[in-house]
Amino acid sequence: MTIRRLLPIFGIILLLSGCIPNEFTVENHTGEDAKEAEDLIKKDDRIKGAATLFHDDHLIVGIRVKTFDRFNKRKIAKELEKKLTEIYPDLSVLVSADSKVLTEINNLILKDDEKRMKKKIHELISLTEEET
Repeated sequence: MTIRRLLPIFGIILLLSGCIPNEFTVENHTGEDAKEAEDLIKKDDRIKGAATLFHDDHLIVGIRVKTFDRFNKRKIAKELEKKLTEIYPDLSVLVSADSKVLTEINNLILKDDEKRMKKKIHELISLTEEET
């Protein structure tokens, strides 16, 4: 194959690989120090992406675990929830490895709608308490 045929293929692969973000976003609407939570999540090598939202008396974290750790994602979420509860005892802490929760937290952070945020947070809490 010539380079002319390989170049578009490599371009497409490069574009598609950029569509999967491995980012850690934090939004804080409280007086709490969010740096501790961010450091704790980033230091865990099993987590490749997370969205953290501090709002009123809630701390909600959605995590994306690495490929080989996906079988233990509930265990990872529970461990992280326990550590965050120790750091922030006065907040209601919720950690979920569900991709739906991660997407909804990212949407809440991007929209930044204070009026509907409280309602959406309670919907997320009830969503995680559902058993499937």
